[in-house]
Amino acid sequence: MGHITKNRPMYTLYTLPGSRATAVEMVIAELGLDAEVFHIDITRNEHRSVEYKQINPRATIPALIDNDMVVTVCETVATMLYVADKHQAAFLAPPPGDPDRALLLDWLAYHSIEVQEPVKRSWYAHRYAETSEGEEIVRSQANSLFAERWHIVEKHLAENGPYHLGHRYSLVDIYLLITSTFSGQLAPGNFPAIEECIRLTRSRHAIKPLFEAHIAGLKRISRIGVPG
Repeated sequence: MGHITKNRPMYTLYTLPGSRATAVEMVIAELGLDAEVFHIDITRNEHRSVEYKQINPRATIPALIDNDMVVTVCETVATMLYVADKHQAAFLAPPPGDPDRALLLDWLAYHSIEVQEPVKRSWYAHRYAETSEGEEIVRSQANSLFAERWHIVEKHLAENGPYHLGHRYSLVDIYLLITSTFSGQLAPGNFPAIEECIRLTRSRHAIKPLFEAHIAGLKRISRIGVPG
């Protein structure tokens, strides 16, 4: 893990390609902001080191330090919102008073709480069971729940898309893009509206290189594995 330099930019971000923290890096890139980025290798337990826990006691990534405000934000969705709101980036996060603000908050919460949870449980089934048979039961139940919630997202996008806020691109679409890389084939069926939202988001100029790095990082994490 690297050390923070004396002449720091506006933000210091602790992340890793292949993790959900990439979503925060994508927001920073969309806004063209200056950030010093450090990779915390979760496959080597760097997120649990004494040094990193001094930055984020939760031992998770991301961790974003606002060097101007001297504050640290550590949850992905909270960090995405914090950056967008601080810079009044209405094209990513409709501000309070805008009717679309409610939709933004609603769908961000749904994805981060309801959609993400079964995906994470499926990926890390070994954390929820003591035997291989138990892992398969946990994974099967998680995949079934994820499929239900993925279909809800599909229905919304099919009826209101191409983005979560209609024709208005936002933070939610970035979050969906990252979630989609973990979901794989967890949900059976066709999801054309989700695929279109993913296609539009990943093709954005600021997003594309980070998405490619994320996919490469995810393959590496999948190959090595994350300690239980």
